[in-house]
Amino acid sequence: MNKKILVTGSSGFVGKALVSELKRRGFEVKEFDLNNGMDILNYHDCKKAVKGCYAVVHCAAILDESSKMLFKVNVEGTENIIKAASEEKVERFLFISTAGVHGPQDGKVSEESPVLPQTKYEKSKAMAEEKVEEFQEMIHITIIRPAIVLGPNEYWKKIFKMIKSGFPLIGSGKNKWQIIYIDDLIDAIAFCLENEKTSDEKFIVAEEKALTLEELCLEIRVALGLERKIMKIPVWLGKLIAYLYIIPFGKKIITPAHVDRLIRNREYSIERIKKAGWKPKWDAKKGILALAKSAKMH
Repeated sequence: MNKKILVTGSSGFVGKALVSELKRRGFEVKEFDLNNGMDILNYHDCKKAVKGCYAVVHCAAILDESSKMLFKVNVEGTENIIKAASEEKVERFLFISTAGVHGPQDGKVSEESPVLPQTKYEKSKAMAEEKVEEFQEMIHITIIRPAIVLGPNEYWKKIFKMIKSGFPLIGSGKNKWQIIYIDDLIDAIAFCLENEKTSDEKFIVAEEKALTLEELCLEIRVALGLERKIMKIPVWLGKLIAYLYIIPFGKKIITPAHVDRLIRNREYSIERIKKAGWKPKWDAKKGILALAKSAKMH
């Protein structure tokens, strides 16, 4: 088997970890990233990059919802790279989407649940999935929908700082908040690459069992050596603070839209990928302990 893999967004949080793991597993990896002078919006760059590859793992995306380029990069960029891949007879295309495309739903979400994206990012990923599926006659597609990724990045660094500072929990905290640890996400992507039977499938990937948001916050407090109790405030007050309060940790990460996302139920079924032969090794508690010890988080 030709083991040359193109990873887009190879300088990003997921991309960088994926490149490292695929190399460790013996794949030949081509990196594609704006930092390397390659632009997903430039079709010529895409054509050149996919040439001679067995598979493309498309991680490149803009997460910042204030970015004017969000839909352009996430939707048009995805269309560019899959079109180039299908024209160059690449065998497989793995698209890293998000479990967020299902939006807020009651109970456990599976791959069969309705796609009801709410945020701009979720909408861009749902639209990108539609673009990808237009090519399913020409290339084998695997769509991976991860839960929120827990790992040593800026997002979680800010959350740890806020909890450490005593910032209260908004809402009851009883909503489920299932995550996936970064190592498990990378393992799941590599598993799909190594198993052709995962072609032409969609998979939600997450930890086995969801904690509630309150349990998640308490685990972070304990991991940081703090008391196992947390102050709560009602949602209306949280939204008011979000309007008025500038978080003293650099970029503001609490906005009214963030509050809506915080109080959303996030519970997923991972039965489909388990049936294919993959299961998570990490859970939120183990991941939080690892992050609390990580130099990258301080």
